[in-house]
Amino acid sequence: MALKKPIVNVDGISQAAKTYDPQLRALPYVKLNDVAGILRLNIQEVENEDVVTTLQRKAGATGPYKPGMLIDYQEEMMKFFEATLKPVLTVAKSKDNISLYTDKKILTLAGKAVDNKTKNHPLEMLIVNNSIISHAEDVVYSLFFAERDESVFSPMTAFDGFFTKLDVFTTAGLISTGNKNLKISGAFADPTTETDYSAYDSLVDWLGDAHSSLRTSQGGAPLLTCAQTVIKAARAALRLRLKMTEYPTVARLLECLREDAFIPGLEFNTHEAVGKGSKLMLHKPGLFDIGFNTQVAAQFCQVRAIFEDPNDMQFWIQAAYDTRIQDINPKVFYTNEQTNTAMNLAGDY
Repeated sequence: MALKKPIVNVDGISQAAKTYDPQLRALPYVKLNDVAGILRLNIQEVENEDVVTTLQRKAGATGPYKPGMLIDYQEEMMKFFEATLKPVLTVAKSKDNISLYTDKKILTLAGKAVDNKTKNHPLEMLIVNNSIISHAEDVVYSLFFAERDESVFSPMTAFDGFFTKLDVFTTAGLISTGNKNLKISGAFADPTTETDYSAYDSLVDWLGDAHSSLRTSQGGAPLLTCAQTVIKAARAALRLRLKMTEYPTVARLLECLREDAFIPGLEFNTHEAVGKGSKLMLHKPGLFDIGFNTQVAAQFCQVRAIFEDPNDMQFWIQAAYDTRIQDINPKVFYTNEQTNTAMNLAGDY
């Protein structure tokens, strides 16, 4: 006969959190690693700060020569682009009241009702583990959209996401049509008539205007990071253009884009974390980084009995996160003017 798991008090939960702390610290990495694998993101633990410096050469120093000619020297030979990954502190905080479980039968207690007189919490590590999983999901679905704001408490204000980093580069003029790493595309919407091919044609046009080095597979196959809404709209438009009765497969759509935009190695790169909308990013693999640090607190996850009400206890998770785009040179990166809307898929309610 299996032994029944006893009710564990606050001190017991605190001790369990300490005991399992090394494993608990790994949970956010496990969750982040799922989306990183799908979107080809780099994920690394950063203690303080990590800087990637990219050297960019200037062309145009070559020309004709004859004796006695006036020589105009090019003074700038190269420049450096620095991208910093510096995780900032975040917390996930919640509290629970033991009295909420009075007269309820808890699954982890084999259906026994909770005895509120003991001031013991019935759920032990269940709350701790699920709190960390929810915290990790909050981070995942904020990766592109979050903008650090210490005056507002929300997953979307915990750190700066990829789209926020792009906004900073655009405001600074580093991403622009003049720099050839930005091209206006307009929105991608489902066809409205039987001859509306614009979603497909606009995507081909946008892809075809990317830098020739980016369109080749040298340095890695080019990845089109976008929401599924773009793929669906382009697929619907391609169906009409090809006069098909059935929708072409995503593989057929990709094949046509490769041919028509002259990007033979093109791959789709999509996930729910990118949200909904018409934002496009064409880039080489390995350009996007996620930095995290679960070592910023002596105890990553804590359970505290610090409230005036003896029935209250606090669950506290502390970690640090940041994102980075290593380079925005048009040879490796290219985007459009559109914006996406986040999909809040964290948790169950």
